[in-house]
Amino acid sequence: MPGGYAGNVLEVDLSTGKIAKKPLDMKEAQMFLGGRGLGAKWLWDRATPGGSPLAPDNPMFFMSGPLNGLPSPSTCRLNIVTKSGTTSPKSNPNAAGLLHTSCGGRFTPELKFAGYDAIAVTGAASSPVCLVIEDDKVEIQPADKYWGMGNYQLQMSLDEDFGRRWRSVYIGPAGENLVRYANVMTEIHRACGRGGGGAVMGSKKLKFIIVKGTKSLGIQNMAVWKKANIQTYKDMISSSGGMGFADWKRSGTATVLASSSDGGQTACYNFKEGTYDHIDETNAERALRDLWVGADGCFMCPIACMHRGVVRSGRFSGMTHDGPEYEGVMMGANCGISDMAEWQAAIAASDDYGLCFISMGNILGFLMECYQKGVITASDLDGIDLKWGDVDAMLAIQKKVAYQEGCGKLIGQNLRAMVEAWGKGCDDYAMECKGQGYAAWNIRVGDTHMSYATSSRGADHLESGNIPTQNLRVMNDALGVCLFPVISGIKPEDLCALLNAATGFKLTMEDYWKTAERVYALEKSFNLREGFTREDDYLPKRAWEPLTYGPKAGTKLTPEGFQKELDDYYKGRGWDPKTGVPTKARIKELGLAGIV
Repeated sequence: MPGGYAGNVLEVDLSTGKIAKKPLDMKEAQMFLGGRGLGAKWLWDRATPGGSPLAPDNPMFFMSGPLNGLPSPSTCRLNIVTKSGTTSPKSNPNAAGLLHTSCGGRFTPELKFAGYDAIAVTGAASSPVCLVIEDDKVEIQPADKYWGMGNYQLQMSLDEDFGRRWRSVYIGPAGENLVRYANVMTEIHRACGRGGGGAVMGSKKLKFIIVKGTKSLGIQNMAVWKKANIQTYKDMISSSGGMGFADWKRSGTATVLASSSDGGQTACYNFKEGTYDHIDETNAERALRDLWVGADGCFMCPIACMHRGVVRSGRFSGMTHDGPEYEGVMMGANCGISDMAEWQAAIAASDDYGLCFISMGNILGFLMECYQKGVITASDLDGIDLKWGDVDAMLAIQKKVAYQEGCGKLIGQNLRAMVEAWGKGCDDYAMECKGQGYAAWNIRVGDTHMSYATSSRGADHLESGNIPTQNLRVMNDALGVCLFPVISGIKPEDLCALLNAATGFKLTMEDYWKTAERVYALEKSFNLREGFTREDDYLPKRAWEPLTYGPKAGTKLTPEGFQKELDDYYKGRGWDPKTGVPTKARIKELGLAGIV
């Protein structure tokens, strides 16, 4: 077995209760590496075309990468691959796109230490269950006592019942109640967000997976590893500038709250504006002064980007929660919240329920604008007076969504469902692509609009709007490495050297980038098989409206310019520019001819 890999896959069928330990196919691993890459291959092979993401036969893969658990910076990321609970093609709302979603923490290294590279979950239990893994001992156990718990209570209960040495992933009430943008969570605050992985897990009645391992991982060539690892640390720590190592360590993603607003790139008031008029009250400097008391890092992370905040006065005094960080803008500027404590309260509620606060904040901003414009009234919201900046109204909506009460049943689907239900032009205010709501970066400035339009998992700020960066991020997800140290200085050459040293592979940089292209083409092919077309790579109507406030006032996109960018993007990928379909020549070149 090459170093870096544990060599085993845990197959769990919740319908039958059958558990099997199978060897990892190393031929597949060399083609797709792991994480998001290998998960996409397995989903292609095993998902039912056109099937529901909430059907028992929809597989759900909890994936590690070959660098997970090894002693190098931030080798911590869990990737979950399954069908999305949120996205679908315009032509068939019952189909579902591919979901890859990741989080940090300590779960995936622990899974490797238990002897497994991945968990493949199929079927659905008839009552709540959990999966308990301790090295070779694996059991499906009843989880009725935990069902209904919020994530704060659940984590404390797991610490008490199992011990703090165990690592877990779980769902809150939102996942249990099949909210289509529910998260899979770990360590209370860390989320496999976007796309409704929590709803998929909830449909299987799987409350949590918990693991403890005592095994070790091998490194094929230790001398080469040490040399590559030293260079990796040097490249990361020596970085400077606004996104350099020191800034990430000081304030995490909140580093860019002020600069994003100054540059017209922040999601403000449902994306109507890009510069926030209350940024001085809601930036990193304010958080450092009034809120944060410490920082927490994931496995092997020298950055520790997640800062812990404690509200020290006012109605939420005593509340402790991680953040806010940049994407929390969806619960802040996007909803008109200008008080740091209220912002923290809105985020904390989402994390406790297991709601994706990016998606929830997007929807709340949409609802606030629809309410302001008279498209909907308080009667559509069970009497809630949902005005800009009203945190009590936001908390009330979140609770209804999490427990699927009243208006929460509709709001807990996605933006398309509300547009279809309410009509009256509210699609003008729906900021989504493929059914998934936009994240906290506005679209008129920079290339984020291309990231939202072309991402394989629906509107996604992390993919980037250019092909080289998209490929870089595919490789992070395939290897199991966090994005932030790479942004702050780690080079792709560093990661390739670590991969080769750990596994004994002999990938050149050309091989490295071809792997990324292979994964992206396979993800695209999966979505095409589900019915997605070029028409599903689109921008909302707001993209053509100019910003009216701040230094970027007047900036907008044009439909003609966007279509030209889309043509160029497809050409750059080796896909047909008219359809967005990978060409036969490109499929063959990437080694996918026998697969797709």
